[in-house]
Amino acid sequence: MDFSSLYINRIQTSFDEDQKMILTTFREKHTTKDGSKVSLTNYFKGLPIVCPATILGVEHENLDLDINHQQAVAISADHYTLIRSKLFPLPIMAHAQYVNIKKHMVSLNKLCFVEVLAEKRAAVRVELDPPVRATMLFGDHAAVGQLRDISTQGIAIEADDFIPLENGTEMSVKFMLPDLVLMKQTLIKVPAILIGVGGSGPPYRYRMGITPEKYQEQLISRYSFHRQVDIIRGLKGMVG
Repeated sequence: MDFSSLYINRIQTSFDEDQKMILTTFREKHTTKDGSKVSLTNYFKGLPIVCPATILGVEHENLDLDINHQQAVAISADHYTLIRSKLFPLPIMAHAQYVNIKKHMVSLNKLCFVEVLAEKRAAVRVELDPPVRATMLFGDHAAVGQLRDISTQGIAIEADDFIPLENGTEMSVKFMLPDLVLMKQTLIKVPAILIGVGGSGPPYRYRMGITPEKYQEQLISRYSFHRQVDIIRGLKGMVG
């Protein structure tokens, strides 16, 4: 998953100085009640996985933690996690340098303060598996890509072509959504507003807000619910 769309950096001094301060604070406080316990969040295939974790210590520029088995699987897949601690007013993004699923341990580095944009979403946005073909329609133009994730209020489409559109551009998007109950495909066409385009090269990721009709919202909600069940089932299966 492209987790860079989930957050924006909130550098306080500089990346290096912020990381030094974070690691120093954990090193000095990890034996205290507030310092030893943190909460980790991963958006595993779009689904937020939130579990407590325990700080084991700081070695050089690595933060070592004892973590939940499911969180270990999510971190192993995504190579990142978000840390929340009472010691800091902002969440911390961290890169996973090493993960041991069996021993439920992780070593983190490249720590920086962030604002988590995904927390502002009104609905969980899940990844489609597999992605489906989607067409963006604007004016007399059309562009084809792959629908990567969806909620009742937003979607993300990846396309090889870069389209120079302004944020706020109105368009419509159409795609075939799997109905996991009736085992069929349903054509969905919804109004959309471009929120932003990510990526320095193909595929480019087009993030949009959508306004589905009531029956479309019900179809998307049903798909999202069953995808969340499948994701959780798959995560538990990977834990063994």
